[in-house]
Amino acid sequence: MPRVRGAFTLFELLLVLLLIVISYGLFAQNFSMKSPEEESVKLEKLNLYLAKIGGDKNLVSLRCIDNCNECKVLVEGNDTDMTLNIFEKDNKVNAYRFDGKRLEKVEFDDYYINEYKREKVCFRMDVYPNGSSDELVLEYKNRAYLFENYINEGRVFDTVANAQDFLEKRQLEIKGR
Repeated sequence: MPRVRGAFTLFELLLVLLLIVISYGLFAQNFSMKSPEEESVKLEKLNLYLAKIGGDKNLVSLRCIDNCNECKVLVEGNDTDMTLNIFEKDNKVNAYRFDGKRLEKVEFDDYYINEYKREKVCFRMDVYPNGSSDELVLEYKNRAYLFENYINEGRVFDTVANAQDFLEKRQLEIKGR
């Protein structure tokens, strides 16, 4: 008479348990890690990255607070719980706008986290649904990054003065047309 098995052996149970633990470890690791794009975005491609998040239908805003140690991404004014590591800790960040003649330093409005708490914004960029963005010159780590009104990769200059020269020449070309 053949012997009937009524249960799994200890070895079979341990093998199944081991496979479950390994599968869970791989699955949980993929979801707990931020994607490489979220962890760090190249500064000269920041506006392209924000435009990609918003597509052609949403206003995407970046608000950098806490001395630019934390940059929050908002879509249509709503917090997305996405933060970007753009700036290194304790590095000075300055932003400028070109008024047609010269660059002027920008002071950004505070970011209201809730009605009782607000944070000072050291850098802000908005990318609009039509594909345009704020035109800004960002000074960071002895470089100047120019983000133009239309979405393309930012231009990088050695100094803010070089960025201003470029903007002045462009302004003269536009007036000369």
